[in-house]
Amino acid sequence: MKIFYTIFIIFVFAYNSYAKNTYFGAPSKITDWVISCSVDKGSIIENHPIYTFKTSKNLCYKGVNKGGIYNQRAEINTRNALTISTKAKYNFQSIFSIKDLSKNFYKEKFDIFQIHDSRDGCAPPLKVNIQSNGLLRLYADYKIGPGEQCVRDVIKSSGFGKTQIKRDGTEYKLNVLLNFDGKSGFNVDVYLDDKLEVSGKYTPPTGNKYVASKYFYFKHGVYSQNMFDYEMKSKISMKKVK
Repeated sequence: MKIFYTIFIIFVFAYNSYAKNTYFGAPSKITDWVISCSVDKGSIIENHPIYTFKTSKNLCYKGVNKGGIYNQRAEINTRNALTISTKAKYNFQSIFSIKDLSKNFYKEKFDIFQIHDSRDGCAPPLKVNIQSNGLLRLYADYKIGPGEQCVRDVIKSSGFGKTQIKRDGTEYKLNVLLNFDGKSGFNVDVYLDDKLEVSGKYTPPTGNKYVASKYFYFKHGVYSQNMFDYEMKSKISMKKVK
């Protein structure tokens, strides 16, 4: 009995370590950004709202995704989360520049912004990805079971962006406009230097076989399948808009 109680306490502690508290209502500004999991020393320099991201091993648990393990992660995330019943519009903005310091001809694609919903495995409800050719693309999965049992690429998207993001230190203004419908879904419009690049709509799955979202929280940084040498500077803000 005592052993069972100890195991139970460990389980509860572990669950609560990853569980998110939710905001009271829809805050006018979201500023509670913290380092996601952990990173190699010096890989994230914090001076909110300005952050510098550098190459780091993925020190979170090893999540297996389509195509392999994501080995490189330097990200921040919000400490709290929006409830899935929140009906509000938010504008995430990053004024960023990235220098790819690797000597590889092929440029590694990476996620620069994400919406997570507590799932373990599969792509979250939104990944804003910068492709190897510099174009923006949106991703999302549905989760149907443990590990990587997923329905892939479910977001209804307008396709690829049109602007090629350079990795030579050129500065860009990225805006991710999110319109939450209060029913576990949202629309997204992604702008680069005030030009609409790509749009999408995430509709939650219906039926008991799917894992339902518990809440929505946000991530920003550089998350990639393979290691590559880079430095990204980003000045961020996230505000509720009418």
